[in-house]
Amino acid sequence: MPKIDFSRFIPRKKKTIAGVAALSIILIYLIFRGCTGSSDIVYRYAKVTNGDVIKTVSVTGTLDVLNSYRVMSKINGVVNRVLVDFNQVVGKGQLLATVDSTEIDQEMSRVRAQLERARLDLSGAKADIDTKKDLFKENLISRKDLEQAELNYKKIAAQYRQFYVEYEIALRNKNYTRIASPASGIIISMDIKPMDVVAVNKPLFVVVEDLRKMYLTINVDESDIGKIAKGQQVTFTVSAFPGSVFAGKIDQVRLNPTTQQSIVLYQAIVICDNSEMKLKPGMTATATVVVGKKEKVLRVHNEAFIVSPVETKGDFNRQFVWKKRTSVVDELPVKKIGVKTGLVGDV
Repeated sequence: MPKIDFSRFIPRKKKTIAGVAALSIILIYLIFRGCTGSSDIVYRYAKVTNGDVIKTVSVTGTLDVLNSYRVMSKINGVVNRVLVDFNQVVGKGQLLATVDSTEIDQEMSRVRAQLERARLDLSGAKADIDTKKDLFKENLISRKDLEQAELNYKKIAAQYRQFYVEYEIALRNKNYTRIASPASGIIISMDIKPMDVVAVNKPLFVVVEDLRKMYLTINVDESDIGKIAKGQQVTFTVSAFPGSVFAGKIDQVRLNPTTQQSIVLYQAIVICDNSEMKLKPGMTATATVVVGKKEKVLRVHNEAFIVSPVETKGDFNRQFVWKKRTSVVDELPVKKIGVKTGLVGDV
């Protein structure tokens, strides 16, 4: 490269500034030549440092509540009262709604009357047996008469048991007209209002015990699932609070795969803290799973393992980095050093 003398064109009192400008121009000229395909190489160095190396996996997922109770209708009928509303705090056993019980009350009256009649018939049949046993002992009636009385008692007893079962069913249905909360918590969902017609197994309410703990279902690509394990730390963000970072821990890695657009995914469950009550069920989260971490180790940038100023042959099973030489008389300003690697981090 020709040497350029800039001092001829600049007054003496400005030679220091000119010298800096000349160095800048020469540097730009070298870089320009490198960009245009010449043999000039610009080296960029980074120090080997001591610190932490972290490996993460990025995933997405959906938030949901822990320990939720789905309250369902157990009878067919018409709703006549709804006593609670969304987000209301309720206690265990608290009445949430009632279903019209007119027909059930009529059935209760009918079955109760049948049961009472059967009880009286059973008492009469028992007294008849006792009387005929005394008469039989005195040879005033035949054995056949006694056996007939005993058979009649058994028939009435069987009928009494049947009516008692019908009464128990009617009483249970009567209790089902009162819809109560199965646990203390917060109502987060309702699908009921007065005059609604409800059927057996129709969902009516969802009660959550505690919103301060939630779970995040994350979808992990099949290429990363081998790195995911129970107990790993997870951080995530939601679009509703972009400036907040939430934390959790993997509680379960599920084996059942799912396929979305020809991509095989596995699900993992993350238990997360919601003490600030910012998170809501159904929110989409962008999460980072810490799958590996080494503390206070020697570390270099990953780029150091993929660059080579000269063509190298052999030793493909070993890892190398290029160290800056202290001497400037060598052909290359760097030399090849073999290293033993550990955790490969994100950077």
